[in-house]
Amino acid sequence: QVSNPHFWAFAGTASKLYDYIQRNIWQTNKAFADFYYHSAMGNVLAQCGRTDEIRVSTDLLMVNPNKGFKWHQDNQNGPITWDEGIRFWITMDETPATYGAPVYLKGSHRNTAVDEGAVFVDIEGEGLEDYKDELLEFRTMPGDMLIWHPRTIHKVDGPSDGIWTSYRRVLGGTVAKAGSRYHDKRGTGGVLSDLGRHGLEDMDKLSSSFFPIVYPRFDESEATDRDNGSVGRDPRDIIGKLGGLAGKASGDKFSSFFKVLGSQAK
Repeated sequence: QVSNPHFWAFAGTASKLYDYIQRNIWQTNKAFADFYYHSAMGNVLAQCGRTDEIRVSTDLLMVNPNKGFKWHQDNQNGPITWDEGIRFWITMDETPATYGAPVYLKGSHRNTAVDEGAVFVDIEGEGLEDYKDELLEFRTMPGDMLIWHPRTIHKVDGPSDGIWTSYRRVLGGTVAKAGSRYHDKRGTGGVLSDLGRHGLEDMDKLSSSFFPIVYPRFDESEATDRDNGSVGRDPRDIIGKLGGLAGKASGDKFSSFFKVLGSQAK
């Protein structure tokens, strides 16, 4: 995939945050779709989330976060709420000895201090005193899977010079639990993980080939929609959904995200 980059990887790769990053990789690379359909991933997530259904809300293939990614919470979870989702990370490589391990603030998904629209988080801020010293670090090995609540504050430190001496390839994203609804996030940064022309309206049941079911088993008709090209990003929907971000109020909602970008350049 990295040797043959997809067009949709351009924006993320051009930012220099990652050597390669692409959202909705399952839509353009059948190998990843088949992994979701036929692996134990859905079963594991269903057990952890105590749910009888798992759908892929959004995913990412991420290779080598050059300067790392400082303390943040995930707000690109697709068109669902915090509590409807489960975040996951599946690693393909061994974590380097001195950097690259994801670190989480234990229990921080329960905090009420960080705004829901924020990305970058100052863990020295008021309201995080109970969490900032509760660090959980995971030095993942190939095939390991991490699962967390979407609002959990976490980070990944990259090498000091920004040059990885090995691969750090991760398939990550957010899945939706049973009963999830579609939430139209136009006008917020969350819309960036929902750019498909699926026809769902606000508060519709999240049931669509654009958000494929992977547990208790995949749906063959949804898989066919993916294979014949019916599922993907649509220029008309991209224009319509991103149009709401032009105003100042919406721009303010991105301020935290741009702080993250700036922090990576330091």
